[in-house]
Amino acid sequence: MPALPLQKIVQNRAYGVVGWQLFGVFLIALLAWLITDQKTGLGVLAGGLAYGLPNLIFVWRVFRYAGAQQMNRFITAFIFGELIKLLFSGFLFILVVKTWPFSLLSVLVGFAGAILSFWVVCMWQFSKQGI
Repeated sequence: MPALPLQKIVQNRAYGVVGWQLFGVFLIALLAWLITDQKTGLGVLAGGLAYGLPNLIFVWRVFRYAGAQQMNRFITAFIFGELIKLLFSGFLFILVVKTWPFSLLSVLVGFAGAILSFWVVCMWQFSKQGI
């Protein structure tokens, strides 16, 4: 079996991190639903997706570049991608709070849960041996 090129390895790892992050968001939303009610669970899910979906777009756009020859492209894409991700996340957060009948607290829990799950997954993934 041929070895994967560096670009595919990096992309797969980045998509894996976001996949686990979104799993964490769904888990937090499910717990909120079970502990409180459906509306709160959906508010937590909406808040988490307001950060998770822009993160998925960030990975799709930025991690097209890998290797020493593409370092400048990667850095440029990373900086602009992070700016766009933050703006899009803020826009989605405000959109959810202003247009859907969820409490601000449930949306904030989901949003913070998505950020926290991202960092937990990163620490878990990148602390493994052989990385």
